[in-house]
Amino acid sequence: MNIVKATKQYEDWLGLHIRIVEPDLQFKHEQMAAALFPFFRATFYRWLQVWPEECAELDRVPHILSVGDLHVENFGTWRDSDGRLVWGADCRLDGKQ
Repeated sequence: MNIVKATKQYEDWLGLHIRIVEPDLQFKHEQMAAALFPFFRATFYRWLQVWPEECAELDRVPHILSVGDLHVENFGTWRDSDGRLVWGADCRLDGKQ
């Protein structure tokens, strides 16, 4: 799978869980195309896809819950499905797409 297909797959999955704001998504794509650093930060899902193949010997260790890009910008608040205001890290808990 190439990065374009992986990105589409991830954004389709994301759209099942949150409301996608198309202008924001377009801005993200523009930022991803502008430089390598934002591209790599914005494509963590691709690392999750290729890690088992590229680092097979390292993938055999016990898996733990972690956040790979933890910094203040990745914390925030949002409304849950019951309308409650919640706070946390912007991440998937199971690391799967």
